[in-house]
Amino acid sequence: MVKRTVAGKMNLWMTSVAFGVASYVAMILNCLAHEELHLSDAQTCKLAVAGALLIAIALAASLLRWGAGKIS
Repeated sequence: MVKRTVAGKMNLWMTSVAFGVASYVAMILNCLAHEELHLSDAQTCKLAVAGALLIAIALAASLLRWGAGKIS
């Protein structure tokens, strides 16, 4: 059974689900970029790296705001 989290805490279950959803969305966006927008592999790669960097910055800022001690 999954243990419920207290507000402001992240656990392995939440992180795993978020990673899975993000991976699925990334695959769909990759298909759309190639099929509908006709972007090259290099363009798609540059956009993916820029998006991952923005997500990492947002996550780091969120963790710094909450405090690293609150992650279980």
